[in-house]
Amino acid sequence: MIDEIKKQLHHFFPGQTFLVDDIEKGLEEGDILTEKEKILPYLQTALFDEKVLEVELDGMPRIYFSRIVDHPPEVDEEEEEAADFEEEADYQQGAYLTAMSYIISLPLEPGLGNLHLRYSRFIVLRMFINTFAVELATTFEELTKVGDLPVLKLSFPTLARKIPNAREFRAKVPENLDFTVGIEFDEELPALDTSPVDIGTKGMAFAIGKEEQKMFTPGEAHALKLYVNDELLAVLQGSVRHLSKIRKKGGIEYVCGVEFDLETRPLAAAIESIVAAVQRAHLKELAEKSDASGIDLIS
Repeated sequence: MIDEIKKQLHHFFPGQTFLVDDIEKGLEEGDILTEKEKILPYLQTALFDEKVLEVELDGMPRIYFSRIVDHPPEVDEEEEEAADFEEEADYQQGAYLTAMSYIISLPLEPGLGNLHLRYSRFIVLRMFINTFAVELATTFEELTKVGDLPVLKLSFPTLARKIPNAREFRAKVPENLDFTVGIEFDEELPALDTSPVDIGTKGMAFAIGKEEQKMFTPGEAHALKLYVNDELLAVLQGSVRHLSKIRKKGGIEYVCGVEFDLETRPLAAAIESIVAAVQRAHLKELAEKSDASGIDLIS
């Protein structure tokens, strides 16, 4: 068994060294998962929390992005009153995952990744929870559709591993939280008010429109005003670090990531307070989704 796990680890994570003792320790401590039942809660969390997944193909350094989506049963328009329509009406969100036979994801962004994925043997999906990452080993099965939405069908992962301290903690901003960021530009452009996507003590990401991408250049600094429930809680500088395009079920989401310039301890404390408030709101949202679905989502 250990030899087979070691072989899979080398396939999905080439260039890394896996000693038998480390594999045994990882299995014992739950950092390496080989049982589908233990992998399932992470996929359910990714679906219900609409987490952005990083996607690696055949160990190549280029990162793509996707999201796991639901796969309710198909409905024949001419048989909407028949049994299969009743089956859809009774369908519970995410129920297809409990069969543990496959997963459905949105097409990759940037779009070129979809061509590469079709010819890739080893695919890794990476999701972040607090400061650790969960890497899920899967393979491509086929292009398909959910309704009119083109999607990717992937095998249900038979191997996953947890990576501690994978990145700085980022709190996801729930949709029901009244949190706004105002971005200042020079005199040629008006200020922009938008919605944050996530925030940590060192930086944040916020949503922008397709045309608004032109307003941001990596390396440039902008004044940021952070409002929670219409109250101005912090004014600071942030430097643009990345512009990203991520697919959502309803279209494309454009995101700008900035790094904070925290000049004073009181300013850093204000950001820490905002991050804590966002995390509390996110955990409350997850708890409500857990209660509604009857699924223990991972926070």
